[in-house]
Amino acid sequence: MSDDKKGRKEEVEKEAAAPAGGEKEARGEAEGSEKRRKELHHLTKKDLEEMVIALEGRLEEAERRAKEYLDDAQRQKAELENYRKRMIKEQSRIIETANRSLIAGLLPVVDNLEKALESCEGREDALARGVAMVYEQLMEVLKKEGLEEVNPHGHPFDPEECEAVMAVVSDDHEDETVVEVHQKGYRYKGSLLRPARATVSKCETDSDL
Repeated sequence: MSDDKKGRKEEVEKEAAAPAGGEKEARGEAEGSEKRRKELHHLTKKDLEEMVIALEGRLEEAERRAKEYLDDAQRQKAELENYRKRMIKEQSRIIETANRSLIAGLLPVVDNLEKALESCEGREDALARGVAMVYEQLMEVLKKEGLEEVNPHGHPFDPEECEAVMAVVSDDHEDETVVEVHQKGYRYKGSLLRPARATVSKCETDSDL
């Protein structure tokens, strides 16, 4: 047998004879456990009590620190959630303010389109149809955004939503009734955007007031 083959055979035999890595670890753990048991066996009752007290103290400290970490994490989570809600609310407010300003600026356009429709009343030409179509499309968009019409004609005068620009004596209406609307008012998402302008009736007995 050559020297190379003989050397490889010896290495294989050594590896086969040597315990596996897992066996070594298991044997090491067993030896360590046995050593600890022997050490504990030689401890007095007082030593064991002191060890238990020390371990209880370390456990309490670990529990205290864990509770602090948990409380801190919960507090930070709550603060983050509140911040997120504030940001969403602030963004909504900014968008609503911008929309409100934009829609208020479009109201004169709506007024002019309504006047154009009045002047086209009874006509069926392309211009009249085009004006009506533009008006309807514009109002559809604005209503989807939250615009509501305030038309108090025939209703009791409400100073919160209507501005009286004229008063007339009338026996055909109850006192303080809107008999003519000169300019419609509008609400945006439930909040008054522009008051209506109207003529309000007065009873004959109040005409000198």
